[in-house]
Amino acid sequence: MKWTCKYCIFDSTKRKIIIQHYKLKHGHHGRTCPLPCIYQDCVCSFRTQATLIRHLHTHHAKSVDHVNSRVKCNLCSFSEACNLKQYFSHLGIHLKNNENVQCPFEDCSFQTCVFSTFAAHRSKRHHSQNTGHFKAELISCQIEEVEERFEHTDNQPADSLPAEGCWHPVQSSPLHSNPDLPVEGLIQHKLASLFLRMEAILHVSKTAIQEIVEELGSIGSNVGELAEMSVKQVLNKHNCSLDSSVIAAITETVLETNPLAFLSKRGPLSSIYKRTTYYKDNFTVIEPVEYTLDASRKNTFVYVPILKVLTALLNRSDVLDKVLQSDQADTWKHPETIKTFRDGLYFKDNKILFSDELRIALGLYIDDFEVCNPLGTSRKKHKLCAIYWLIANLPGRDRSTLSSIYLATLCKTKDVKEYGYDKILEPLLSDVEVLEQHGVFVQTLGASIRGTILYVSADNLGAHSLAGFQESFSTNKFCRFCLAARDEIQTHEVRERRFPKRTEELHEQTLCEIQKNKDSHAVVDGVKRDCPLNRLAHFSTMKGFPPDFLHDVFEGVVPLELSLCLKKLIQKKYFTLDELNAAIQSFPYRFSDKTNRPQQILKSFQLKGSLGGNGHENWSLLRLLPLIIGSKVPENDATWSLILELKDIVEILASSQFSTESLDYLDSKISDHRKLLQDEFPDFRLRPKHHFIEHYPELIKCFGPVIDFWTIRFEAKHSFFKKAVHDSGNFKNVMLTLAQRHQLTLAYHLDMPTLFKPDLVVDHVSVLSTECLDLSFKLAVKSKYSNVTSISVASSACIYGTRYSEGMFLSVGYTSGLPDFGRLVKILIVMNKPAFLIEPYSAWYSEHFRCFELTKYTTCELRVVDPDELNDYHPLSSYAVLDKKLMISPKTFLLN
Repeated sequence: MKWTCKYCIFDSTKRKIIIQHYKLKHGHHGRTCPLPCIYQDCVCSFRTQATLIRHLHTHHAKSVDHVNSRVKCNLCSFSEACNLKQYFSHLGIHLKNNENVQCPFEDCSFQTCVFSTFAAHRSKRHHSQNTGHFKAELISCQIEEVEERFEHTDNQPADSLPAEGCWHPVQSSPLHSNPDLPVEGLIQHKLASLFLRMEAILHVSKTAIQEIVEELGSIGSNVGELAEMSVKQVLNKHNCSLDSSVIAAITETVLETNPLAFLSKRGPLSSIYKRTTYYKDNFTVIEPVEYTLDASRKNTFVYVPILKVLTALLNRSDVLDKVLQSDQADTWKHPETIKTFRDGLYFKDNKILFSDELRIALGLYIDDFEVCNPLGTSRKKHKLCAIYWLIANLPGRDRSTLSSIYLATLCKTKDVKEYGYDKILEPLLSDVEVLEQHGVFVQTLGASIRGTILYVSADNLGAHSLAGFQESFSTNKFCRFCLAARDEIQTHEVRERRFPKRTEELHEQTLCEIQKNKDSHAVVDGVKRDCPLNRLAHFSTMKGFPPDFLHDVFEGVVPLELSLCLKKLIQKKYFTLDELNAAIQSFPYRFSDKTNRPQQILKSFQLKGSLGGNGHENWSLLRLLPLIIGSKVPENDATWSLILELKDIVEILASSQFSTESLDYLDSKISDHRKLLQDEFPDFRLRPKHHFIEHYPELIKCFGPVIDFWTIRFEAKHSFFKKAVHDSGNFKNVMLTLAQRHQLTLAYHLDMPTLFKPDLVVDHVSVLSTECLDLSFKLAVKSKYSNVTSISVASSACIYGTRYSEGMFLSVGYTSGLPDFGRLVKILIVMNKPAFLIEPYSAWYSEHFRCFELTKYTTCELRVVDPDELNDYHPLSSYAVLDKKLMISPKTFLLN
């Protein structure tokens, strides 16, 4: 059989050669660029070569590749189409219950009730057998077995596969599939890529890498005598007599082909300097530029040229395809629905971006972070201000990955305060002006693409600092969206329209007043100075700073109000703090809820006035709190209703799309919540973040869904620099060191076949004949795919960056305005596209729990649905509460 590469036209009749081709020609980069199964009809992919080989042994060996029969169990009613692993997993349940299990293989009478004994027997006696060797009485719906799916032209056994890192030069070697790149150069590049990965991705220090290189080089220099002996042995074995000079020449040639020769003292990778030079010459290393603020005091900052990075990205086919697909996907959207920033009013007002031609919208992020322990002695000494950027045109799932967030500027926070943003942003703004006027040239399109900065994401402090507003929120005019006074927000709502909205014209008048004032520290309506970004022709301060969803809600209002409400519920003696913490700890979190499970509440929370915690933990606590303690609280309790109203608001705000009706509903919910909060806690003074949230319905119309602008992924980018400093231990010119490390990481990613994770990632599938499926399973498949005779089935898969597994619940469809749900039974893959096999459930909405109570339909009909049919892409977990009622707490707004 001939295997063809899934990425290019290379093919081979040998499995080991096609695997070597993937490794050498298309890279192997774990999660981002996994190794695909070599069979065209198999969608599995793997992080390591070892797991790929194991998969080939298990699923593509000489035996049956498709599961064409149903296997029964002698101890129970189990009868399913399954593979060997799934069947023995079932037998393991009986063994763990100390039941006596007979060996299922024919002509074997072994039986035991001990799990380890059974496993040892199978390993010793039946390690090479499969379901095709089962006893006949265990097999039903038997179909003629599929013959061996490959031929061995090299007369080697089917499982003769290369070991990790092994290379066998043969006539059809993948090394010869690209005549433009010499074999020697290819191996050298792979070796350099390994060292680059160690330095940039794995954070191995340069000193440690150098020691490894020197040791390997030393080992390589000592193999000369062994190589000469090996050459002589081969010649003697074949009765060849050659002159000693010829043997020496052969030996020297063999030694030169040794990859360790590149690490010898004269090798091109033998020193830090040589490796750095090689990276710059052979990888896309875009060097950061260091700018001087004050030469006498050695105050500097570093900038990575945006135009160079953007040019390198857009000239990659994978990035350009994503940008074009996203741009085209938004052209047929419903005008009344807000799904992306393109549906926002501010985007439509941008003359350069709102165009029929392709334009690049950039998103900036600015924040300060500590590279050292923020509580240690070096606090504030190495505090840095970072400016990141991303291509907003990319789909949300792709631009949220850390490798899609790029560094623009690193500087010391104290230098920003001393020299101002104008000097720090000068090189960045100069590049963006070129982007606005001339664009970047894309060879594939044969044209230049223009663009500009669309928005700046930041926490409220960072946004106010860059935009020119006062950084203190205790001032009178604290809001960057309107001219509300601090005292007025206690008695009036935003929806009353009593607060004048900040507009471009009004802001210009304010700036003129400041310029006329001789006092350099003059403040007018909360404005201190102009924003440096206003220098751009197509950026406006009033339209460029979206709300801070993470800090306003999940790290602001949510922990604050939960603290107030829980304190009062404890005072009402519905439960104690210990009982609450015990319930939080013992709650049976499942799937992603287990990852983001809330922490115990400290006894000091009543004094602090906040629960603390990070955004994800607070979100999980608010969402699951009704299931954790809702049964202890009487219905219609006002304090409890306040928590439920907050939960409703968060679900709406976390949604990825909005209609006019849902925004009006959000506006009324925020108003009702405010009144309830003030009624329940009359002495409580609203915080500025409460006022900011009142602006959200209008801001969503202007910017788009706030979830697209939240800062949580940008903040995760800080961890790269913190880890780089920690591992290097180098604080000498720390900004340049970090920027160089980041650019090496980018160079490594740019050397990959693709920058994005596959849309579908699955590492284990079973191929089932439709004739062997259960009746309900078969009917569901046939109703969706009438002409399909076999399907691939998986228990777990990552689809568009989200992990789906058996037992999760998905929301799909509506009945009388209420969402329907389905328990995920299996993940189907048909024609390389995923679908979900679900068991439908009806849902009733519980007001007291703000959750959906699920009821299984009496008929056992299954359904197959596509990912696009889901009401929301988030998989959910079900929990049994009260009288074993099955409840689900949604993450986003699902009511229709």
